Amino acid sequence: MHKLKLALIAGVSFIILMGGISQRHIIECQLITPSGYLEIEPNIFFSPSINSIHSDELLSNINLAKSRINNTFGNMTSSPKVIITVTENEAVNFGSNPYGVTHLSVLGQCIVLGPEGQNIDVIAHEYMHAEVHRRVGWLNYSLNVPIWFMEGLATLVDFRYLLENIDLTQNEIDSLKNQTFNNLDFKHYQVARVLASDVNKSKLYENLEKLKQGQNISSIFAM
Repeated sequence: MHKLKLALIAGVSFIILMGGISQRHIIECQLITPSGYLEIEPNIFFSPSINSIHSDELLSNINLAKSRINNTFGNMTSSPKVIITVTENEAVNFGSNPYGVTHLSVLGQCIVLGPEGQNIDVIAHEYMHAEVHRRVGWLNYSLNVPIWFMEGLATLVDFRYLLENIDLTQNEIDSLKNQTFNNLDFKHYQVARVLASDVNKSKLYENLEKLKQGQNISSIFAM
């Protein structure tokens, strides 16, 4: 009995440790205030080394990116914490690449924008991840939404992936869809954009609510 209790304690401790490691960046985001970053607007934090001219431009880009989502799908309900970094090293410290990343967990949502990702396209892309996560819930988002579908929705408000600029054969689309999504491969994002092209934008939030309530994603979106 004593050995069993020790084994249970060890198991729980391991799970907590692994959870803490896997959620390290989102935890850091939640504790951003004391780290020296400046809260310019609610939930928007800038590196202390950013200059005022750049900060005004960034705030404008953030508002335009959110407006793009509102105009495409309807008003957003998510309000993720946004961390604006100045250098690539700063971005890496928050678990991002030079462009941007959205950390999503039961603890909350946090967008980290690297120095190369402070434009309307990248910002809208990352905000869209947060919005879908907010609407379907963390467990559904993690288990029931294919990565290519998540990315496809994000590319609908990311004008780097306009359909007129995509030239892929059906064989390429079918092949890449069935591969593990590679976020370093531009073609994977192009495939995601093509696959999301038939999504009914005016009913997206309504359909995400159906997914949250337990309906199958394949039947909701005819995938």
